[in-house]
Amino acid sequence: MTLTTLKLFVIKPERVVTPQCITVIPADTRFEEWRKGRYQKLRSHLDASRCQRESVVTIDGKPYCRLHAGGVALDKWLAGELVERGGK
Repeated sequence: MTLTTLKLFVIKPERVVTPQCITVIPADTRFEEWRKGRYQKLRSHLDASRCQRESVVTIDGKPYCRLHAGGVALDKWLAGELVERGGK
């Protein structure tokens, strides 16, 4: 008797819920009302005036998504606030 697996059984890891990115989106007169209405319908538990992504890192104790964390890190690097670390 031969047993072959036709489809692998994949166990997905549990989703980790993180806080909303802290970046406030600048108010744009044309899209502000649309944005508030749309995101309050889609994600009523999140603040519509802030970035709608989940945070992945904290910088200075504030949660940021990858997009906004990159900008904050670059600004800190250019200002000389970050120092390169050697090795692992």
